[in-house]
Amino acid sequence: MSERERLENVAYAVADECRDGKFAHIPPWPAEEHWAALCAEVEKRCPGFTSQEYSDALNDGFVASR
Repeated sequence: MSERERLENVAYAVADECRDGKFAHIPPWPAEEHWAALCAEVEKRCPGFTSQEYSDALNDGFVASR
């Protein structure tokens, strides 16, 4: 699996977990802090990408999830 595929898989998992209520401890939508916290979670699980790449992957993860 490439690093890009790994990033996509992690972002998808974070999106699914968010939909399942796992991140209830972070500020609610549509707060900018909510998105930043989710991107930080993706970065923690899959370091080595840019902030924009995390944001794009997470956005794609939400679109693909459920």
